[in-house]
Amino acid sequence: MEKDPGIAANSGFLAVSAGVVGVMSYGCTLLMATMLDTADYTMFAAAAMILGVVGIVANALVPLPLSHVVAVHQAGSEERRNGLAFSVFVSCLAGVAAAVISGSVTLALADPVLAAVVALAAFVIFVANAPAGWLQGELRFTWYALSTVGEVLLRLIFSVVVIAMAWGAGGAVLGFVVGCLAPLIVPWSFYRDLRWRPRVVLEKWRWAETSDIASVLGVVSVLVGVDVVVVGFLDSGSADAAGFQALATIAKGPVYVAAGTALVAFPLLRTPGANAGQVLGAAFASFGQLAVVAFAIIATAPPLMAGFIVPQKYHGSLGLLPWLAASGLGYAVLMVLSTVLLAVRAYRRCQIGLACACLLVVGGLWVGWQVNAVTGMAVGSAVGALTAGVVLALLARPVLVAAHPGRGAGPFLVLAIALIVALAVAADLQPLAWLALATVSGLLVLAHQRGLLPHGNDFKIRRRRHVGGRSAGTRAGGSRRRGFKRGGDRHSHGDHSPWPPNARRMERQL
Repeated sequence: MEKDPGIAANSGFLAVSAGVVGVMSYGCTLLMATMLDTADYTMFAAAAMILGVVGIVANALVPLPLSHVVAVHQAGSEERRNGLAFSVFVSCLAGVAAAVISGSVTLALADPVLAAVVALAAFVIFVANAPAGWLQGELRFTWYALSTVGEVLLRLIFSVVVIAMAWGAGGAVLGFVVGCLAPLIVPWSFYRDLRWRPRVVLEKWRWAETSDIASVLGVVSVLVGVDVVVVGFLDSGSADAAGFQALATIAKGPVYVAAGTALVAFPLLRTPGANAGQVLGAAFASFGQLAVVAFAIIATAPPLMAGFIVPQKYHGSLGLLPWLAASGLGYAVLMVLSTVLLAVRAYRRCQIGLACACLLVVGGLWVGWQVNAVTGMAVGSAVGALTAGVVLALLARPVLVAAHPGRGAGPFLVLAIALIVALAVAADLQPLAWLALATVSGLLVLAHQRGLLPHGNDFKIRRRRHVGGRSAGTRAGGSRRRGFKRGGDRHSHGDHSPWPPNARRMERQL
């Protein structure tokens, strides 16, 4: 098995796959809204919202703790098998709890059949997250991306079947169960390491590690979606609130980028022998390039182009898009920095930063609503999220310094501002010119992420230079992989959490 540690290439690929997943999910929702009758769609939308919360909790509770164990310990080792057993037990136990809670909540809103289907979907969502954590720890990001796309594709296909056979809301929700079959298709080595070891649930340090990671990611996930929930609560049923919600979902494009970067960086920072400074530098450079382009395209989108995505009845809210895009950028910064702080175990700084973020984001939404209702909330969300990102960056300063951004940060900021201005001018003058510039800039940054452009990136992290059919990055990756194999299970007792030497020094600085 070969592990590819390339951060830029993998995070870019994961960002694109997350965008594809988002588009397909949006298409599935539109299909249901169009083809189901009003009563069925209302029940489906409520059930989908409940399962969305279940998915957020499952993603926070299971994958990253398991990815750490898999990254640190070799296949077949006792500690990897213990960690995998613990992860599956946690998935099943939490899945049962989620099934009971979500089924009970649904029963208060709908019939018992739909409640049973929602409960089954909640359980399956949790169980399907263990293979995802294993894939992340194995650094098999291509397989992970394909499984997430396959999950939504199966759900979309099943939705068409549901509509054709008139199975109603219960059948539509059953699509979530069918979709979860895709993440279960993983290499056999995952199942080969599965063992029945119930004693691992009694090990307190495993619960402590899982709770630390889950609590942080849970708070970040809530912050990312709080604006949509709050505006619906304060101004339920209005066209302005619905337009805000529709645009806020699209404007969180930078969050997809952050998710891709976080998925790649976390297991690499936890791998023994990893060069923490190099990993962080590459992660921040990759995130900066992708996030800026995503923000620039979303924030400057002309109404003519945005109108193709947003339903006609919400076009009056298109003026909110730049503010919502700015809030999406702030949420993305929170996600990346909090995951990096988790990876280097700077838990206190992370918790303090997220506590400040909660106050700033919620405070921004409240002040915005008091000043100018829904429009004010869009502005308040942007100010709160960006300020929260700055505060967390200040708290994470030792990590940022360890990344050695170098003199390339200045030119990068100049290029970023130039791109935003150029897109804004093009959007105002000629939408087709904006479309051409947005397409070219997106393709260029993706090509750069894949190492197809023959120059260093904006933060002076050395890119792959092909020599004799192999790149320098591949040779470096090979040496890291050899180090991984040598150190795979050398810490199977005591701390149970091997650290890269650079990460240990960083933790002392923090």
